[in-house]
Amino acid sequence: MARTSSSKGAARQCALVTGASVGIGAAFARRLARQRYDLIIVARSRDRLEELARELRREHGGEVEVLPADLTDPPELRIVEKLVADTDLDLLVNNAGFGTVGSFAKLDVAKEEEEIRLNIVALMRLTRAALPGMSARHRGSIINVSSMAGFQPAPYNATYGATKAFVNSFTEAVCEELRGTGVVVQALCPGFTRTEFQERAGIDISGIPSFAWMTPDAVVDASLNALRSGEVVCVPGLGNRALMALTGALPRRITRRVAATLGKRVAH
Repeated sequence: MARTSSSKGAARQCALVTGASVGIGAAFARRLARQRYDLIIVARSRDRLEELARELRREHGGEVEVLPADLTDPPELRIVEKLVADTDLDLLVNNAGFGTVGSFAKLDVAKEEEEIRLNIVALMRLTRAALPGMSARHRGSIINVSSMAGFQPAPYNATYGATKAFVNSFTEAVCEELRGTGVVVQALCPGFTRTEFQERAGIDISGIPSFAWMTPDAVVDASLNALRSGEVVCVPGLGNRALMALTGALPRRITRRVAATLGKRVAH
């Protein structure tokens, strides 16, 4: 995507968002369009992407490029990877991901592997594709959408929690490697967010209290505010930050057992 200019001649910024058709990804796309970014939006559903693109062009102007792609499929991932490498991106939002719930020994291992390919491999490869150009330009930002589940073992959500632990560790490590380059990265770690994620994962949300939930817009606001202040690990919401502090202070054998009790409840 070539950079466009506003009526005053200032170049617009450019962002690519994966998993952009719904939830947190769509909220990022809407917020960035409002902030006058040109956008490349990526997801599997062409229809949903086209609908979102029409909305963004109508309400905010600017360019919106639609790229349907399944990032778990290596050839399709390579297409997105090349686009990331060849575009002067100011911001990459690695939001695409999914989770599975249930006893690991009973889950479909092919689906678990697909989860790893999307949550880890695609995120890692797209980050790697973006960094040379950003480093050469001495500017740019990457937001890797992780989860509160990445801070502790997640029984009955084992693969998902492990993938998000990777995202947290990977992002913090790359952040230190980029110190002084002008490029910043962030691990965004939301808790319960009102999206389609829970339904797709088969999570029973009936026992989760209303105060535990955040909206996608609130998560995006927290992320972009934290990005401006240079916060590497962003945990949106006071309740989530308090919970993270509490679990960090407890022995891991206790947090594992508590997580197992809660995980079994939402899995069944």
